[in-house]
Amino acid sequence: MKKIIYHIPLLLVLLLTLVACKDEYSFSSEFNRYQAEKLEAVTGDESVSLTWKMQTGKPLPNEIYISWTASAEGVSDGSMTVASDVTSTVVTGLVNNVSYIFTVQGRYNDGLSGKVSASCTPKTTRIPVSDFKTMAGDKRVFISWTAPQTSLAFTYKLDVLTGGNILKTLEPASTATSYLVNELNNGTEYMFRMTCVYGHGSSTSVEASATPGEVSPFSILPESPRIAELTQLDLNPAYFVAGTIANVVWTFADGSTEIGESITHCFTTIGEQDIKLLVTYVDGTSESVTEKVTVQSFAWNTVSDVGYQKSSNIVFSPDGQTFYTVSQSTKVIYAINAISGEIKWQQTMSAATYGAGPVVGADGKVFLGTEDAAGTLTCFTPNGTVAWTATLGKAVKAAPAVTSDGVVYALVDGGTLYALDAATGSEKWKATQSGNSGGVAVDAEGNIYMGTNAGIWSYTSSGTLRWSCDTGHKVTERGGSLALCDGILYATLKAKGGVAAVNMADGKTLWTYATPTNDSYHPVVDAEGTVYICEKNGGLYAIKKDGTLKWSYLTDKNYIYNGFALGADGNAYISQYASPFNLLKISGNGTVEVENAIGAQTMSAITIGPDGRIYYGKNGSIEAFNSGVQLATGGWPMRGGNQQGSNSLK
Repeated sequence: MKKIIYHIPLLLVLLLTLVACKDEYSFSSEFNRYQAEKLEAVTGDESVSLTWKMQTGKPLPNEIYISWTASAEGVSDGSMTVASDVTSTVVTGLVNNVSYIFTVQGRYNDGLSGKVSASCTPKTTRIPVSDFKTMAGDKRVFISWTAPQTSLAFTYKLDVLTGGNILKTLEPASTATSYLVNELNNGTEYMFRMTCVYGHGSSTSVEASATPGEVSPFSILPESPRIAELTQLDLNPAYFVAGTIANVVWTFADGSTEIGESITHCFTTIGEQDIKLLVTYVDGTSESVTEKVTVQSFAWNTVSDVGYQKSSNIVFSPDGQTFYTVSQSTKVIYAINAISGEIKWQQTMSAATYGAGPVVGADGKVFLGTEDAAGTLTCFTPNGTVAWTATLGKAVKAAPAVTSDGVVYALVDGGTLYALDAATGSEKWKATQSGNSGGVAVDAEGNIYMGTNAGIWSYTSSGTLRWSCDTGHKVTERGGSLALCDGILYATLKAKGGVAAVNMADGKTLWTYATPTNDSYHPVVDAEGTVYICEKNGGLYAIKKDGTLKWSYLTDKNYIYNGFALGADGNAYISQYASPFNLLKISGNGTVEVENAIGAQTMSAITIGPDGRIYYGKNGSIEAFNSGVQLATGGWPMRGGNQQGSNSLK
């Protein structure tokens, strides 16, 4: 008889293996596996804090399984487990600035529950110092820095290295922002390395080098500045060692002075010139030193490929280092470095802006309205990002006005005036009259004046109507058609209307001066109240404060949307739209001289820049002519009232 042998142990192993190899990710019994809820991930320093909840009233798993994956190649993934009743944990050992996806699952007898996930990026809280600078002295180096912005406790570690080796390690007080390192060798280059030491580790280190013995009274950046370039000058305390410094006065070649150990300055002349420092110590003694610096000439006079500027003029940032212009032909706003002539940024708009050029606020933000059907007003940050946009319903043909207390006023077709928060673009109030927009301006008290082709009105800063002008003046549409000076509002008018002078207190018309040809544009006013206007296809006029003609220039009727800028030298400057395409200088008595041959068409008001140059837009380029004249300080000396074009005295 055949013998049958049963291998029971082997059979048992096979059965156990089948059970054990059951896929724990299988969903065959998932309804018995209850997943976690509301997973939240909070950034830490090389760590992330996770919190979650388990479903109320449901059986807890055997344990909680946590896994994470990194977004960066070469950074490890990982996993861990915690007890079933734990609802939070901290994952450590992560890499800062790498994004991770974290997953939490419950592990039951028959497998894992469904996943709940959240992403998070660890960030360092071990902040290093910034603005780490060194200044060499005689056998010493003075070091300064800006403390880290943190609420965490830390100490400083300052390593002094030479030849790549640590010579000594110093520990400045945690409240210090400067340190004087003594007992060094002249002519030897030292590297100084600063580290912030926190309770949970050290920051990244910052380094700067210096060679003692090469002593200068101050540092200057850039070392060879250009005329009108914002230059940083810092006193070298290693040079002035006779006591504790109480006061520092800088005197420049143009006679201007600045006070402080760290200052900024814009040089106004070219070539080698003296800088004098007078340092006074706490004990009353003082010492002075004079150093020479070489100031370079302008780096450019033409910026090409920037389209065609029509009616809107060039405006400047408050520090004078950037100017802004709009090309109506290409629908682009440009921010251009006034020192180098390089384009810093540009933004293409949805529609052209034919006259409603950019204006700049006291904080450097730029505001621009466009003539799209939606009536868009855009606020740009100084670096070119869009801070906000407002939709005002109809075309924004007048340049807005912006005040120093953070309000933007925009006038759109249909005669609606909007008051907007300059920081957010939110509406504060609005008021509607009638007509197409011509101009909006703000006086020193915050009262607003608006002009359309149907009239002129004034409002308080809270939106209450102050008055309606006693005459329905037809203010010229587009651009800047209003100017304010010494209690009088000047408005350029359509259809041979010339210019009107209106009492800012009550809206009564003081006088009008008619012109013979066409619409008038861009009133500017000198400190005596003389208003200068351009007549389209007509002449140039200067009308005195009493409404009588001071002078006119009618020989060349070739001005379209052109506009004056008034110099501190008492002359009025304007460019020509048609041949002979000149930049003109007109004296106080009306004597006309050619200041520069432009050689091409211009079609906007000119700007006198902070650098003493006259700026104008040609067809396809921007040009700056070095006239050496500064903008007049009184009245309303250029379109928009100032170099920022803010249309505001407030």
